[in-house]
Amino acid sequence: MTIAFRLRYGTGSVDVHLPVSVLCETVEPPESPPVPDERAVVEAAMSAPVGAPPLETLARGKTRVTIVVPDRTRPARTPVVLAAVLGRLAAAGVPTTSCRVLIGGGIHGPTGADEAAATLGPALAGDLEVLSTDADEPSRYDALPEDAALGRPRVHRAVVESDLVVLTGAIAPHYLAGFSGGAKALVPGCADRATVEAAHRLTLDATVAPDGAVRSLLGRLEGNAFRRVLVRIAKRLPATWLVNVGLSDGRIAHAVAGDVEEAHLAGARAHADRFACARPEPAELVIAGGGAPRDRDLLQAHKSLVVASEVSLPGAPIVWLAHAGEGAGHPRFLPWFEAGRLDRHLAALRKAFHPYGLTAYALRWKAARNPVLAVSTQGPDVLRPMGLYPFADAQEAVSHALRMKPVSRCVVLPRAAETFFR
Repeated sequence: MTIAFRLRYGTGSVDVHLPVSVLCETVEPPESPPVPDERAVVEAAMSAPVGAPPLETLARGKTRVTIVVPDRTRPARTPVVLAAVLGRLAAAGVPTTSCRVLIGGGIHGPTGADEAAATLGPALAGDLEVLSTDADEPSRYDALPEDAALGRPRVHRAVVESDLVVLTGAIAPHYLAGFSGGAKALVPGCADRATVEAAHRLTLDATVAPDGAVRSLLGRLEGNAFRRVLVRIAKRLPATWLVNVGLSDGRIAHAVAGDVEEAHLAGARAHADRFACARPEPAELVIAGGGAPRDRDLLQAHKSLVVASEVSLPGAPIVWLAHAGEGAGHPRFLPWFEAGRLDRHLAALRKAFHPYGLTAYALRWKAARNPVLAVSTQGPDVLRPMGLYPFADAQEAVSHALRMKPVSRCVVLPRAAETFFR
């Protein structure tokens, strides 16, 4: 006899079956009851800002306001948030003609017109000046004052020229920054490639131990040097205000607004109180689901492998659902898997850092510690050089894992990319 488990995979789901003889523990964030009015949740947060005056007070007399929103890789219910922000700005006497929206994609690449309309909502996109970042187009970026950690960080000219910047985004666990949202909307969101790489260079020593072992900062804000620098840069703009939301099953569950540091910290703590899971004991088999857009490519899908690795015994197989319908994620990601042994890879990374090189190293380290059976649309020619076992079918991968070693206990993570632990 078997028992079935449903896991997120791309835009759908897949079922896998395990023998009843295997003790299975399912771990996933609790669902939050749908709120009747998402806009009201955002408005309530904006009416009680944390560590900053209300947006209406800050906006009075401003003539050029830039609202930064994430690209499609970071779901944030942008149409709802943007409508609330524009309403408050209008109440402060700032017309729509004085506002523009900047879609901050960091080094993900520019956002096209159709994608922008989908991100903002057709009605909003038609009324606003909409810009997009392009990290490899230096003429669009200007330098901020010197920073001890980043030198002269360069961010999109739209935010440098503004007398008020409103940063938006979603709070979710992030394996480098602790939580997404907050100051990440500016750097890396609105920074050029050199600045993004310099900022991520700070995470190398934080996430890779002297012996080469990889550690995760998922859900950890205290003592996070990467986050501290990002906050410092954001506060160098003339005026910055934050609106962040926490999502449950793609809908707004809670929101926070105000100071880019204090409000984000309050929002992250609220998110952890609602959604952090009790950490299970490490298991002899871990099965990790994905789900769009978090598994749209291998770079994004790696985040679910981070969570799976945290609850696996050394040598235990991990079945990793990484749909990756859009490929590896970036052309500069795959060449890092040709870097030779792990120690040589790390040496190359320390000599010439690149954020995708760090992700590649972290993935390779996990695959060396645990056999990773990758269920993906990507073929063996892509997956095998990463040290992965390629599978096109989830049940086939689970059956193979059960044959590799005796398994008495399994942890199932149906939504691994959304999961984090207390």
